Amino acid sequence: MGRRLSSDSTGRWQRTLYRRLFDIEAELEENSRRLRQLENTLKAVTRQTDDISIGSPCSCGESFLIVRQQVIYCPQCTYRRTM
Repeated sequence: MGRRLSSDSTGRWQRTLYRRLFDIEAELEENSRRLRQLENTLKAVTRQTDDISIGSPCSCGESFLIVRQQVIYCPQCTYRRTM
């Protein structure tokens, strides 16, 4: 038969797993908070700049499209189209 873990080893393993899960949850919450901050900042910038708006996600998957002066473009890749 296979090797069994002792209850002490299992307990340490579970504590390590729970600690890691707690750390991942905290990191996810922090990243979500930062994402909301960036979204709010970006919305404010586009409101204050009359000739810029934010479009849908680019097909490259790295950025949203920016619409400015009848041109749609991605700040991350070479995608650019005139409206």
